[in-house]
Amino acid sequence: MAARDLPGMYWDEEKKRYFPLSSRPAGSSRSPFIGKATSPLKSAQRARKRKPQWRTGDRSESPELEDLDRHSSRLDRRTDTWHALSSFRQSYPGSKSRRQLEEARERFICARSVESRLADSGLLPVDMGKTITALCSKHQDVNGGHLWIGDNAGWLFAMDQTAPHDSWREFTMGTQITSISRSEHLTLVTSLGSPSRILVANAQTAGASLLREFPANVCSDVRCGHVIGKTILVGGRRGVVGFLDAERDQYLGSWSDSDVFSLTSQGQNIVYMGKRNGTIQRWDLRQPSSNPELIVNMSKKSGAVAGGAPVQHLRTLHGYGLLVETMRGDLEMHDMRYLRGTTPLLQFEGHVSSYEHKLGVTVDPSENVLFAGGGDSRLRAWSLRTGQPLHSPDSLTTTSSPAWSRNPLSTAFHHPIRALEILSDAEKTYIWAGSDKYLHRLELGSNSIFR
Repeated sequence: MAARDLPGMYWDEEKKRYFPLSSRPAGSSRSPFIGKATSPLKSAQRARKRKPQWRTGDRSESPELEDLDRHSSRLDRRTDTWHALSSFRQSYPGSKSRRQLEEARERFICARSVESRLADSGLLPVDMGKTITALCSKHQDVNGGHLWIGDNAGWLFAMDQTAPHDSWREFTMGTQITSISRSEHLTLVTSLGSPSRILVANAQTAGASLLREFPANVCSDVRCGHVIGKTILVGGRRGVVGFLDAERDQYLGSWSDSDVFSLTSQGQNIVYMGKRNGTIQRWDLRQPSSNPELIVNMSKKSGAVAGGAPVQHLRTLHGYGLLVETMRGDLEMHDMRYLRGTTPLLQFEGHVSSYEHKLGVTVDPSENVLFAGGGDSRLRAWSLRTGQPLHSPDSLTTTSSPAWSRNPLSTAFHHPIRALEILSDAEKTYIWAGSDKYLHRLELGSNSIFR
């Protein structure tokens, strides 16, 4: 059989094999192959055009097709990644963009919210005797877990969700409880003062709690608290006090010319402080002596109603979002990666402010839905992905109507909701809402909606 000409190779008749042209002896008469070489990429693309359209389950029956796909896909990734990715998305029969998925989820939650009901029947709502000012989950299990409840008289209650009428007193702080926050096994309870006190409860040491009382020159008029692992932070008059280890006495502080009304964190070291003067500052605990950085000034927001804008609520979401609620009525989310002054990433329209007291704000565990109490005694909800409202502004009912006829997102309570917390059991998700001295349970529906 005659030897074929191969690009870059020559045939040696004596040794009966091919060799590279670079190693060819001088004076050889056989000319190298000269012609139009076909690139591997074009060969693979033509081969792909000729190949049959196999179904997903048929590729194991054609090893040659699998080898060709692997080779051509490597070439595509090297030369045209965007085209290869677009082809994959179009070929996948059930693919949808993230936006389409979020819109579908939003429509589903909005439809299911109509089925939610205010589960006030029998022993509900619970009369706690004093105005409820703070709620926080104590721990959760398949039965729903327990709830911490704080009131304006300084009493701290614990309640089993399966038996809400059997709540019991755990401790007294002496003055109004202003916040309850939890992270992993630590729970922090703060009281207004004077003197101001904090209670640190460790779930790993059953029955053991640590009570601290602050001298007036260290911290007074405590408005908020926050827990990050073993670190606790307390915000009050003209600054923040932090304990890097909650069980030790050493503390650090950041002092300013305005009272701190709210606290949140990003990771283990970055702290955000919301202040009475409407500013939001960022403080790095790795450099405690440095001055906090101003990131947003809500009091200078263009187009807003004139007046103070104390930042009453802060929360980090999705790893990059900062949820902000002010006494003026602003409810919005800022992108901490690309801050644009006072221009938010999302604005949640319809929130009603209250200049008398702090309002309840909470987020579902999957961080897809925002719930907020209003100064008009309404509970409202928004999508945290699109900012669209999930409540209906019409068809209002009151808490005096029969329980079966009440949707919590279209119900006017007798008093504004000052505290909110979400708990779940094995089947359903609930919101516990503190309105004056009454503790209401709002049944939101199946857990699958919020996962």
